Amino acid sequence: MIYWEDSSRFQGVFKDFFVVYQPEKKQFSLVSMLKVDGLNVDTLPVSEQEGLNEDFGVFLSQNVLYEPQITSKNVPVEIDDFVEAWGNTVENYRKMPGDNEALLQLKASYYYHYRNLASNMETSKKQHFVINSEPISKETYDSLELSYQVLRDKTRTIRTALIAFLSKYDCQVEMCTIGEMKKVLNS
Repeated sequence: MIYWEDSSRFQGVFKDFFVVYQPEKKQFSLVSMLKVDGLNVDTLPVSEQEGLNEDFGVFLSQNVLYEPQITSKNVPVEIDDFVEAWGNTVENYRKMPGDNEALLQLKASYYYHYRNLASNMETSKKQHFVINSEPISKETYDSLELSYQVLRDKTRTIRTALIAFLSKYDCQVEMCTIGEMKKVLNS
């Protein structure tokens, strides 16, 4: 277990989860987080948004006993690899014998457009997180281990349900790392 010395809610890390203190409940809990990536609801047609909202309501009602908390935040779109690939495309085309100058200029214009877009990044997307917690009944190792096992199973169940619920969409549902969780929970 890793401990923090400050007075934050974060008390430490146990295996893959945070140990947090909830002063309002006067208890310690383990916390896990799932990241849902790849779904931009704003770009869906209205009819699909309505269907997604209905499906989401069903998902929540089926998992109400687990008390998942849902949060979303805007994160910048990472396109550095994409821009680099365009740069390589331009360079490779430039080295080809008998290249078409007009096509080279077109490829270069796309590269410069994407490079400028990446450097002036105002593009962002919503990233969705499902936060799960499990209280630690006693301040003992056995209780901590039991809470860990319950939360691990709960998180797996919710992840499986999310994957099934979002199967129509191009989404990934992943466990967040400790660093990702700390970033989200601090924001």
